[in-house]
Amino acid sequence: MKKLFAISIALLMFTCTFAGVNEKLLYTFNKAFPSVQNVKWSEDSNGYFVSFIQFGISSKVAYDTHGNFLYSSRYYKEENLPVSILLAVKQKFADKNIFSVTEVSTPNNITYHIKLEDAKSWYDVRVATSGNVSVDAHFKKSDF
Repeated sequence: MKKLFAISIALLMFTCTFAGVNEKLLYTFNKAFPSVQNVKWSEDSNGYFVSFIQFGISSKVAYDTHGNFLYSSRYYKEENLPVSILLAVKQKFADKNIFSVTEVSTPNNITYHIKLEDAKSWYDVRVATSGNVSVDAHFKKSDF
C-alpha cells in the first residue's frame, strides 16, 4: 500500500511539474475538488487552467499566475440546474426544451448560459442568480 501511495504521489508531482502547477495551487485545488476524475492541467501567460469531471459534470477552472481563482465553467443538462433557475426559464419559455447549460462562476457571480430549442429555432438565454432572464441570440434552424 505504501508503495502504491508513493507511486501515486510521484506521478501526481510529475504531472503537476509538467504543467507548471505549483504545490500550493495543487493543494488548494485538491481541497476544493476532492473527488474529481480526468484532471488535465494547462498553463499560458495568463495563468493555469484545469479541466475535470466531478459527479458526472464536465468542469473547467481558471487561476491567475499567482494561483487566485478567476472563474469556472460547468457543462450539464437541465436536471442539474438549481430549481429557481429552472423555474425562471420554464416560466418564460414553457414551450422550449433545454438543450444544454453552461454555468459560469466568478468570485462575485454565477450566470447560467442556457441553449433552448423548439421545432423551428435555437435560443441562447442568459439567467442571473436573481432570476433575471434575457435572450442573447435567436437562430432559426433553417439558417443552418
